Amino acid sequence: MRKRYATQEAAMIDQATGRVAISYRAIAELKLDPNNPRLHSPRQIRQIARSIEAFGFNVPVLVNRDLQVIAGHGCILAARQLRLAQVPTIRLEHLSEAQAKAFMIADNRLTENSVWDERLLAEQLKELSLLDLDFSLEATGFEMGEIDLKIEGLAARCEEQDPADTIPACVGPPVSEIGDLWLLGRHRVYCGSALDESAYAALLRDEQPRRSSPTRPTTFRSRVTSAGWVQSSTATS
Repeated sequence: MRKRYATQEAAMIDQATGRVAISYRAIAELKLDPNNPRLHSPRQIRQIARSIEAFGFNVPVLVNRDLQVIAGHGCILAARQLRLAQVPTIRLEHLSEAQAKAFMIADNRLTENSVWDERLLAEQLKELSLLDLDFSLEATGFEMGEIDLKIEGLAARCEEQDPADTIPACVGPPVSEIGDLWLLGRHRVYCGSALDESAYAALLRDEQPRRSSPTRPTTFRSRVTSAGWVQSSTATS
C-alpha cells in the first residue's frame, strides 16, 4: 500500500513539473483501441512474451486520459498471455484525440524506416551465442535459423575481405589499351576481348592454339602459342 501511494505521489509531482510519469496499472483497467491499424500475429505475440520473460516488462504502455492504449497493444496481449496483473504505463493526457491517433501511427511507422547494419547485428548475435546465457537468443525476436544464417554470413564476409585478396589500386596512367600487342621475347600478349575473333587473329597470326580446357556450366578457354600461354577467357556455356 505504501509503495502504491509513493508511486501515485511521484506521478502527481511529475505532472506538476511537466515531466512524464510512469505508474503501474492493472491490465484489466487498460482498453485496447479497436481501431488500431497495427495487427499482431499469434507468432509475434509469443515472441513479445518470450522477450518479457527474459528481460522483464521494460517499455511502458502509452495510454490516453481514458486509459485507452495508444502504443503497446502487442505488449498488452503478451502480458495477458503471461497472466501479468500489472504493467507500467505512461498517461499522455497532453495529446488531443487527433494527436493520439497520429502518434499511434507514427510510433509504428517510424520504426519501419530504420534498417539493420547486418555486419554489426551478426557480430553481436555471435558474441551473445558464445556466452553462457540464462535465456534463449530467440528472446531477441530472431529465430535460431535466422541467427545461424547471419553468423554464417559474417564468417563468409570475413573470408571475402581477406586483405591478401585485395587488388591494389592502379597508380598512374594506363600503359596499355585495346589493340596493343606486346612482344615478350618469344611470347606475345594482346590486349583485347577473348570473345572477339579479330583479337585472336591479331595475336596468333599464322599459329594455332595447342590447348582448350572446357568445364561446365562455364567454359574456361585458354589460348597458347607454340611458345606458351598467351590468352584466356571465361564464357558461359
